[in-house]
Amino acid sequence: MRFRIRIHHGDTEARRWRAVLRCVFGAFCCVTPAAAQTNWPGVGAPERAVLAAALDGLNMTTNDPGFAKDVAEPRWALQRVRRLLEHPLEFPDLAAEVVAAAENSESIFLYGAAADWLELEAPTQLDVPMAPARLGGGSGLDPYLADVLHVFVSVARRARVSVDLAVAGVTPEDRVYAAASTMAGTFLVGDHPELRPLLVAEGCPELVIEAIIAEDDDLDPEPGVRRYLGVCEGVKIENLMLAAGLLHGALDELQKNVSAIAWPTNVVRIETDVGMVVVGTTGDDSFAEGALLILDPGGDDVYRGGAGSANGLLGNFLGSILELGGDDRYEGEGLLGAGAALFGVAVVVDCAGDDVHRDAFVGAGAGLFGVARVEDLKGDDAYRALALGQGAGVAGVGVLRDGAGQDRYDLGYSGQGYAGVRGVGLLVDSGGNDRYAAGGHLVDWDRNEDRYLSMAQGFATGMRPYAGGGIAALVDLDGNDAYEADVFGQGAGYWYGAGMLLDRRGQDTYHLFQYGQGSGIHLSLGLLADGGGRDAYTGYILCQGNAHDYAVGLLLDRDGDDTYSGDHHVQGRAINNAFGLLLDGAGNDAYFARQPDRAQGIGEDSLDREYGSLALLLDLAGADRYTCGAKDGVRMERPDFGMVYDVLENTNAPGR
Repeated sequence: MRFRIRIHHGDTEARRWRAVLRCVFGAFCCVTPAAAQTNWPGVGAPERAVLAAALDGLNMTTNDPGFAKDVAEPRWALQRVRRLLEHPLEFPDLAAEVVAAAENSESIFLYGAAADWLELEAPTQLDVPMAPARLGGGSGLDPYLADVLHVFVSVARRARVSVDLAVAGVTPEDRVYAAASTMAGTFLVGDHPELRPLLVAEGCPELVIEAIIAEDDDLDPEPGVRRYLGVCEGVKIENLMLAAGLLHGALDELQKNVSAIAWPTNVVRIETDVGMVVVGTTGDDSFAEGALLILDPGGDDVYRGGAGSANGLLGNFLGSILELGGDDRYEGEGLLGAGAALFGVAVVVDCAGDDVHRDAFVGAGAGLFGVARVEDLKGDDAYRALALGQGAGVAGVGVLRDGAGQDRYDLGYSGQGYAGVRGVGLLVDSGGNDRYAAGGHLVDWDRNEDRYLSMAQGFATGMRPYAGGGIAALVDLDGNDAYEADVFGQGAGYWYGAGMLLDRRGQDTYHLFQYGQGSGIHLSLGLLADGGGRDAYTGYILCQGNAHDYAVGLLLDRDGDDTYSGDHHVQGRAINNAFGLLLDGAGNDAYFARQPDRAQGIGEDSLDREYGSLALLLDLAGADRYTCGAKDGVRMERPDFGMVYDVLENTNAPGR
């Protein structure tokens, strides 16, 4: 596809930004399945050879995991997800694309990758003259700083036009309805009337909130669903992505050009035709207003109110922060915190410092009918949000990317790499010994009254039965990490979603109760891939390479002495016409299941359906232990289309 922009080239700003624009649109075109250059977490030739040998032992081939799973008729679903349901061994290739995008140092690259995953069309072309964007006289700014801000605002004007085009196909009334429906449903406003003022403050009238709460009692949900999905489909995410690329590129250029200037001694605020520009001082500043840009050189600063967020319902379509240093606090006290976008675009870049991102509700990379991205490049950082944060996208894209440091991520639910309908949610951490926790707030009433929904750490979900989900991933590239979730998480999908947890290296621990650690549930895909290290996986049910109901669940561990513990329906287990696979590449491993006759490479005949399920537990090397009775170097057939296949060192086949 081709992404173009028409600009007038006669002035200085156009010449200066032409290279930036080429970078933006070139990135949108360059990401294809073949673009993933990393081997991990793709399945290589040795693994495929063992997989083929194991399937041969069941009189099957590598085509057989592709039995029919795309059996529903949703109004909308990603074609990539539908293909992977029929070709599940290609799922790790998508994960390799995600890792390649996460590793790429160009800030614009992730936008292009997400555009490909969402199968977006080319954005509507912009025809905006590069007119002067005057910052007003008497500002007292360093003249050079005024010049570079002049350029930033010129580019922001183009981003604003692209956002206008993105939402033009959705009426203001429908935008309010979709926003209120999302928030009221996520935070159970019907049961918590004290939250209604927060919704009203974000542009959702009380009458709309009442109507949406009343919909829960409607016998026919179709009218509300059709209206909501109409908004999801009507927003041109491609133009939101274009706007985000422009804004982020402008921030990158701004960062390069403000390293040696005279900063003001008092905070300066300048109104422009596309929003307020705020320039801080080298001291400890406090910001509480929504703004097109807050630029701060250092100090231990505090961001509250609308700072760093974008809410198109209130006319604040663009919001950004460039924070150059200091131990800063982002305190989201309202519904939307810094780095959250609702029918708009928000970008936050924090260059250094031990920072705290604490949001009472939504924040830190939440794109809701919008695009949001938070980049925290250095420091030991702490993140906290109730829901829809830390890389979450619903009919939009949400990205949280953290650089080096020992970081802590705490979440109630629906985040840490979460995607809903037409969404991409990514959390990328480049290094450090990190801690991820999700749960403890939303009781799982449908299954376990004493457990909590997490829906996090690489979880993608659709709106069953009406629409499919998106692409979600938590990517951690280095460090000894700990992952804690309860129900739904750690590489899980639900209803035409694809969720991934991808940890490249380190001695990691994974703890979850149900539905995760590489689990697909109801026509979806889930993958947990670990590149190496002595890892420990603990779960109870339906996890560790598990799939349920026309789904695909994969757990791939490349290397290390690993321990897997669970109760039942774990460790290469599939039920109800599904495909489950646990593949461990090397190391001395132990597989423990409290009910071994319901775990470890067990499929299902599904006599009440047309065909059964297929499950495999493959161990490619090392001295291993199994509670099901399997032995090193032995092929052990398991009931109803299942197998444990253990390979001796340096061979491609079991000993006997």
